[in-house]
Amino acid sequence: MNRYAQIALEHHRRHRPLEHSLIDDPTRFFDQIGEDIQVAVTSHRDEILGSQRLAETAEAYRLRSYQALTTAEELVLADHHLFQPETDETIETDESDPVMENYLRDLVLINATIHTS
Repeated sequence: MNRYAQIALEHHRRHRPLEHSLIDDPTRFFDQIGEDIQVAVTSHRDEILGSQRLAETAEAYRLRSYQALTTAEELVLADHHLFQPETDETIETDESDPVMENYLRDLVLINATIHTS
């Protein structure tokens, strides 16, 4: 699991515990997320960095590369759907399904308990 997968996993586990508990294979899921983030970060870094400038030393280029990487990480992670705040979307249910109504009521109670702890 790469660095971005670990970041996403820990964030998801901490901030979306109910959603996280519904993932069948978290290792596989976050491995893929980490790879996707890595590709996006690398692509953005390369766009921001560009090629080495005339008269730019290797050290200056390396420093600029680190700065571009940091900026790319910030942009990609801030835009990634797993790092977006949860919304209070209402889940529509079939009112004739008492099992589903009880399940959703329990989820609301669990969520309220988690957020007040």
